[in-house]
Amino acid sequence: MKKNLFHALALSSVVTGSAWAQGPAEELKAEARTIFLNSCAASCHNSFVSPKLTDATGEVDWNAVKTHAARILVRVQDGTMPPTRAPASQQISAAQRATLVQYVKTLTTNTPDNGGLPLSNLKLASGFNMEVFAKAQGARSLAVTPDGIVFVGTGGFSNVDPSGRVHAIVPTSTGRKVIALAWNLDNPNGVALKGNDLYVAELTRVIKFKDAVGWVKANVNKNLGKTSAPFTAIYSGLPEQPTHGWKYLGFGPDGKLYMNIGAPCNICLPDRDAYANIVRMNDDGSNFEVVARGVRNTVGFTWDPTTQDMWFTDNGRDQLGDNFPPDELNRLTADGQDFGYPFCHAKTISDPTYGKNQDCNSSAFTKPEVELGAHVASLGLTFYQGDAFPASYQNAIFIAEHGSWNSTRKNGYRLSVVQFSQNASGQTVGTYKPFISGWLNDATQTNWGRPVDVKNYIDGSLLLSDDQTGAIYRIYYQGN
Repeated sequence: MKKNLFHALALSSVVTGSAWAQGPAEELKAEARTIFLNSCAASCHNSFVSPKLTDATGEVDWNAVKTHAARILVRVQDGTMPPTRAPASQQISAAQRATLVQYVKTLTTNTPDNGGLPLSNLKLASGFNMEVFAKAQGARSLAVTPDGIVFVGTGGFSNVDPSGRVHAIVPTSTGRKVIALAWNLDNPNGVALKGNDLYVAELTRVIKFKDAVGWVKANVNKNLGKTSAPFTAIYSGLPEQPTHGWKYLGFGPDGKLYMNIGAPCNICLPDRDAYANIVRMNDDGSNFEVVARGVRNTVGFTWDPTTQDMWFTDNGRDQLGDNFPPDELNRLTADGQDFGYPFCHAKTISDPTYGKNQDCNSSAFTKPEVELGAHVASLGLTFYQGDAFPASYQNAIFIAEHGSWNSTRKNGYRLSVVQFSQNASGQTVGTYKPFISGWLNDATQTNWGRPVDVKNYIDGSLLLSDDQTGAIYRIYYQGN
């Protein structure tokens, strides 16, 4: 078993096109391999211990070694691997640790093909790097299985996949493969997993692919043409609307399926039970109910892993200028809360048409936790839950900002982060700042990418979709 892992680590850099294939000193490679075998080899991370670097037969899973390289690197750098409880024979010296860091970095920093995308133009937070994980035309909402399959919805405002597909990115022994789970759906933007079943939101209905995980595993190496997996509709009759009709899906801690229904306009006074709200239902489509009102257009929500509260982004109205109103990061703490649309925007901005007789300071309207950039088109968000980023990012909220569409000066086109801390008064406050920028060239006012959704991946990295390029990026920490 150890020999197999030794062989996998020796070849993984060659297989992935890393710098090790370009001829570093053989004695350095040999030393690094020996250190890895002695400190964290198959005896520690076998098919029974997570993260698993071997399969059920005891053979090395080469994809797993590459997948978890960033996580391994962080633990080697911070001294938590090998663990202090490990036998003395598995402990390593400072010099050995430095050698191991140098070796593992080659598995995380070299990607031979990023699809021709100018990733070097991007500015990342210190210590971070990124690569193209996969490409799927029109990539928008993401859903990740525990074993690393990624389902990808398409459609939405950009509607850049006219084939109406839901994609699946499937790890295989020869690398990741992208296949279509379904074709010819009507803006299948929202995707959500419950067990092995995948739920997809079209414009007017929600459909269910029973055992979608099993289907893509069984068909990943077949020539499927335009064959779709079988599905059933669990909820139909959602309102047809020309604006904000695309849906986002997510299963809450209560096991219910949550979904947005946007306002059918930029600014108007719609039926607030039918539009501009967040709804939920059972996983069979029954017990459909409204849980939040006054939500203009959310295309991203998630749940706080500690409090179980729902957090969601909301896009502010247009035609009040480039700087108003801000987008919102909101928190739902009780059913029935009203977030103000169309009367009030952000924390205290009264709408010039519909807010004249409303008190926007009133407790009747729930205020956002954080005001985001104006017109940045904040969409998908997630709490970071991995263990491969520095501690300051634990439970931080990452927000994909799709970018403005009609501002005089473009805004957004980035991945932002909100980190929480306590101020001098003991209040928890969120600090909002860019995390990755550069999809927008501010000087020329041109953009080459538009982030949409962000999710935790199984190796402690983040995945970020981009519907303009069709890329799903993998963002990982490699240290300074």
